[in-house]
Amino acid sequence: MHHFTLKSLLAVSALVVVTVVVKKTVTTCPTPVSPLPCTSVSTGGSGHPSGTKTPSGSQSASDTKTASGSGKPSSFTTFTTLATSATSSVAPPACTDYLYEKIKHQGVAPFGGVDYKVFRNVKDFGAKGDGVTDDTDAINKAISDGKRCGPGCTGSTKTPGLIYFPPGTYMISSPIIDFYYTQLIGNPGCPPVLKATANFEGRWLLDTNPYQSSGSLAWGATNVFWRQVHNFVIDLTGTNSSALIAGIHWPSSQSTSLSNIEFKLSEASGTQHQGLFIEEGSGGYIGDLTFHGGAQAMTIGNQQFTMRNIKISKAKTAIQQLWSWGWTYQGVSIDSCEVGFDFTAASEGSLGVGSITILDSEIKNTPIGIAYGSEGATKPPVANNFVFENVRLDNVPAAIKSPAGTVLAGSTGASVIAAWGRGHKYTPSSSGPTKFEGTIPANTRPASLLSGSAYYTRSRPQYEDLPASEFLSARDAGAKGDGTTDDTAALNKLFATAASSNKVVFLDAGMYVVTSTLLIPANSRIFGEAFPVLLSSGPFFASASSPKPLVQVGTPGSQGRIEWSNTILSTRGAQPGAILLEYNLASPASSPSGLWDVHTRIGGFAGSDLQLAECAKNPNTVVTEQNLQKECIAAFMSVHITPSAAGVYMENCWVWVADHDIEEGANNEQITIYAGRGMLVEKSQGPLWLVASSVEHHQLYEYQFVGAANVYMGQIQTETAYYQPNPDASLPFESLEKYADPVLAEGESGQIGKGATCQKRIFSVEGKSQVRVYNLNTVGTNKMVTVDGKDVVNYEDNIDGFVHSVALFETE
Repeated sequence: MHHFTLKSLLAVSALVVVTVVVKKTVTTCPTPVSPLPCTSVSTGGSGHPSGTKTPSGSQSASDTKTASGSGKPSSFTTFTTLATSATSSVAPPACTDYLYEKIKHQGVAPFGGVDYKVFRNVKDFGAKGDGVTDDTDAINKAISDGKRCGPGCTGSTKTPGLIYFPPGTYMISSPIIDFYYTQLIGNPGCPPVLKATANFEGRWLLDTNPYQSSGSLAWGATNVFWRQVHNFVIDLTGTNSSALIAGIHWPSSQSTSLSNIEFKLSEASGTQHQGLFIEEGSGGYIGDLTFHGGAQAMTIGNQQFTMRNIKISKAKTAIQQLWSWGWTYQGVSIDSCEVGFDFTAASEGSLGVGSITILDSEIKNTPIGIAYGSEGATKPPVANNFVFENVRLDNVPAAIKSPAGTVLAGSTGASVIAAWGRGHKYTPSSSGPTKFEGTIPANTRPASLLSGSAYYTRSRPQYEDLPASEFLSARDAGAKGDGTTDDTAALNKLFATAASSNKVVFLDAGMYVVTSTLLIPANSRIFGEAFPVLLSSGPFFASASSPKPLVQVGTPGSQGRIEWSNTILSTRGAQPGAILLEYNLASPASSPSGLWDVHTRIGGFAGSDLQLAECAKNPNTVVTEQNLQKECIAAFMSVHITPSAAGVYMENCWVWVADHDIEEGANNEQITIYAGRGMLVEKSQGPLWLVASSVEHHQLYEYQFVGAANVYMGQIQTETAYYQPNPDASLPFESLEKYADPVLAEGESGQIGKGATCQKRIFSVEGKSQVRVYNLNTVGTNKMVTVDGKDVVNYEDNIDGFVHSVALFETE
C-alpha cells in the first residue's frame, strides 16, 4: 500500500515525519507504523466568512478583540477574520455575555446515562475565581462528576465533557487532573487565570495524564485523543522559583490541541519553572501560545507535532527538545533568551532528536539561536536532520551551533536564514544518499499560499465578539442528537437557514444520525460543542458502486466561504458507499475557508456498531473475499477534495479508521475496519493548506494527490492499516480508475517481514510531479521513496534510531 501518492502534482508528504515542498505545493509529514510522529495567542475573532487575510499586528476594521498576550511574531504574518458581515450591526458583547455564559446548555451524551451533563461551569461546582479562594477541589469536581473516564479507565467516548471557566483568577494548590474526552475552555475574550498558590504541591499545575503508582501514565500517551485546552493564563510566579513545576503536562496524540494560552513563569536566576512539558505521545497540534520567563518555556518530546504561532520571551532556554521523529515549527518568535532551540538531547551516546523543520520564525536578542548535537554522542548514524527556512535573526551572535562550535554565524544586527539544512538528500537519479550540512536553495513559494513572505496561517474562530443571539442551536432546530432519531432533515434546514440569515450554527453535543447527504452551503459557520458526531446510517450509503457523501461542502462549481470547527464525522455499521466529507466549495485565495478540528472517526466507538464485538481482528484466520466480514466495510472514502475546491485551510483534522476499540472494557484490543480510501485531492488547483494533518489505516492509500497544485502540508502523518496483509490492499474495495486508485500487485501491501522491513513501499511520486520534501521519516518501510516505479531511497542508508530519516528529497 502507498501511504502517499503524488500524480503530476507539486508537493508531497507521507506517513513519515516529513516536510515536503513541490512547485506550487509544500508538505510536512511523518511516517507509518504504530502511532507515528507524523502561534502567538490570537483567538481569530468571530471569523465571519467574509474575512480576509490581515497582516500581523493589524486588525481588520471590525476586529474588536484579541486575546490576552496575543504576541504575534513581529516580522511575520498571522491572520484574523472580520468580526461581522457588512450587513450585521451586532455590537460585541461583554466578557460575561460570551456564548457559553448565555446559550442554553442542552447537549446530550447518548451513552452517558440518565441526567448526564456534558457542559459544566466550574462555578456551578463551587469555584469562586476570586483570586483568594482555593478552587482546586471545585475544578476537579467539575471535571470528574458523573462517572466519567478518569485515571484507571482505558478510554471512552461515552462521557464527553466541556468544562467552562468564566473570567477570574482561580487559585490552585495541587494539580488539576484532566479526564478522557474533555475540553477545558476558558472565556476567550477575558481568559481566566489559573494561578498556583505559594504552597502549591505537585509537578504540574494542569496534569492531563498523571503518573500512577505503577510508574505508568494513566493512559498510554499514544491513545490520548479528542482533548482541548483553550483560552487560559497559567501563572506560576507566586510559587518558589527553585521548585521544579510545569504549567501543563501534555503527553498526548492526534485530535488534541492547546491553544490561546499564556504562561507566566519566574524570571529569577536559577528558576526551575517550565511552561509546557511533554515526554511522549503521537501528536498533534499546539498553537497560539505565549511564554514569559522560566528555565525552559517548553520541554518536549513526542513522535511528531505541529507547533504554530508560539511566542517566548526571557526564558533561559526557549525550547528544549527531548526527542522527536518529526516536528514542524511554524511562526515561532523567541526574544531575550539564552538559547532559542536546544536540540542537543542525548542518552547513552545516542541523540534523541530525529528531524526538525522550522519555518517563518524569528529569534532576537539571544546568544545562541539553535544548538544541536552532543559531545560524545555518535549514534544513530543519521540523526539531527534539519531544514530551517525563512528564519529571521536580530542580535543573535551564533545562529547555529554544534559541539564543535559555531556552524553558522549570526550577527549583532538583523539577518535571515533563507534556507539551511543538515542530513541526507536525494533526487530521483540518486544512487545513494548525499550527506549535506549548510545553505540550501529555499523553496519557491506559490504566491497563493502566502501572506507576505510567510505561509498563510489562521487561528480558529471562537466567536467571542458575537452575542448568543447570533447562534442557532441544532437542538432548538429540532435535531435530537440522541443517536437514534433521524436528524437529517432538521440539520439540512438548520444549515440552510443559518447561512441565509448570517447566523452561526451551534452544534450541541450529541450523536446526530444522518440517513442522506447533509449540505453545508456557502456562508456557513458551524461551531461544535464537545465534538458532536454526525453519523451516517442506512441504505443510502450502502452501495460501493454509487458512493454518496455524508457531508457535502458546497456543490460542484459553487463559490463562497465557510468556517467549521469541533465536529466528528462517522459511520454506523456497514456503509461501503459512504464518503464522509466531499469538499467542493471554491473560496478566493485572499479569503479562504477554514476547518479546525473537523475529524473523521470510523469504528471503534459506542454507537458505531463497529467495535470489538462485531469486528475483532483475527490474525489466525486467512481472510478471503468469501469470509471477509462485510458488516465491517465501513466507508468508501474519508475525504474527497474535488476539482472545483479552492481556498481551503484545514488545521488539526484527523482522518482515522479505528485500529482498536476505544471504549472501556475493550482494553484497546485491535479491530479490523475496512475503509477504502483516505484523502483524495483531485485536480484541485488550490490553495490548500493541510496543517497538523493525519490520515490513517485505509485500504488503498492514506493521501492521494492527482493533478493538484498549490498545496502546503505540514506536519502530516500516516499509518498503515494494521490488519494488512490479512487481507492485503486488494480487498474489499477494487481499484477504480474514476478515483485514480493505485493498482497494487500481490504482495505490495502490508507486512513483508518484521521490524524495519514490515512494509515494502510507502511514498510514490509519479508522472510530471515536481516535489520537494523536508524531513521524511518512515517506520517499518523498506523503500522510503519510489519515483515512477523505481525505488530511490533505501531505509538501510538512513537509520535514525527507531525511524529512518531523509532531510531533503526533491525532483530534478
